[in-house]
Amino acid sequence: MKGSDLRHINKIQKILQPHFKCDKRRLKFIASFVVSLVRARTVTLSNLSVIFNPKVKSESNYRRMQRFFENYMMDYLQISKLVISSLPHVNFILTLDRTNWQFGKKDINILLLALVYKNISIPLCWELLNKRGNSSFEERKEIVSRGLAILGKGRIKCLVADREFGSGKFFRYLKKAEINLHIRIKKTSIITKYKSKVSDVTTMLSHLKLHKYMVVPGKRIIYNEEVYLSGKKTVGNDYLIIASSSNPNEAIAMYKQRWTIENLFGNMKTKGFNLENTHIKDDEKLKKLIALLTIAMLWCYLIGLWIESSIKIRIKNHGRKEKSTFRKGLDHFTKILNSVENLIFELDCVF
Repeated sequence: MKGSDLRHINKIQKILQPHFKCDKRRLKFIASFVVSLVRARTVTLSNLSVIFNPKVKSESNYRRMQRFFENYMMDYLQISKLVISSLPHVNFILTLDRTNWQFGKKDINILLLALVYKNISIPLCWELLNKRGNSSFEERKEIVSRGLAILGKGRIKCLVADREFGSGKFFRYLKKAEINLHIRIKKTSIITKYKSKVSDVTTMLSHLKLHKYMVVPGKRIIYNEEVYLSGKKTVGNDYLIIASSSNPNEAIAMYKQRWTIENLFGNMKTKGFNLENTHIKDDEKLKKLIALLTIAMLWCYLIGLWIESSIKIRIKNHGRKEKSTFRKGLDHFTKILNSVENLIFELDCVF
């Protein structure tokens, strides 16, 4: 490895050291892997092995990576704490979602809980579901409980999620855990009030004009749980309907942040690191890969935010940024990796 490469690896290793209890050799591997991810913009080990350590053969790098994924006992709590400690001490919106794809006959199915900071979702906890299709209540409860234990309920503004996560058991669990929920429900959901049946929630919103938002007065019973309802009519005679345990007037603003986890999955995949190109099939190894990817993405976000704090952000005609915060950070991180002096100076500014 060239002297310049060693200097930036050592700098990144120094940033990671307070958060990891592993030996220096393992820490150096993690730092080198993260740098390789940013440079290669892929998670494919065969591609990463070419640049991981230029002083040794790519075959040796490849075998070393394989040994890491096979043998290293990853402490995922350390990764979560790294994420939290890298951000200001504020309260967070949590967003829960799932992404899946097939590799051969293998269904790769990831349930992920993220925290939202400045319109960006950052992974907090994740689990590989050894099946296809939706998550179960127990799987949702387990991952949210982990997030709750890490953050504490005092730092959680609310949890937002899409229709897949609308269920009485989950609503009941979140309310008992004192986590405010703003979860979208299906338009065919049946509601009751004072034990009288109402056909479905769209009955209450059908009079609305397109995109006109309404908070339904009082509580309603849905999935055998009392919640507030709000919603609007959308294009194609569809409806956006949100169930809330409290603060229904803020439901639409909070729920809009759910889109940030869709962007997160995009950045993991085609917009960033091409996660779907991995040939890793083992769930535990994939879980480790996402941990390393989380570090790389976290730093790209932080660098992007740092850049945006010092320059004027260009907004295009459609109202969105010319380049996303993540993309700014990824491009700039790649650039400064080629200049050790700039890397050390700028990482000192960010961290």
